[in-house]
Amino acid sequence: MDEICSPHQRKGERNIFCSFYNGCLDHAIRESWPYWDCGDCQHKFDQGARAEIVFSAGNAVENYDLSVEL
Repeated sequence: MDEICSPHQRKGERNIFCSFYNGCLDHAIRESWPYWDCGDCQHKFDQGARAEIVFSAGNAVENYDLSVEL
């Protein structure tokens, strides 16, 4: 495990978007931790692994004209 990461065996919050998340998860599994926390890690707010979502203002939603008559 990378020495700059510091997961702790305690309940708390984890940052799933951190670039080091997989390494910390592997460490927690090897140590048989039932839960772990990123609270004291310097990468707690890292968003490096967040997928970039591309939005466009095209005609993604089809429009239909409906008759007023029943």
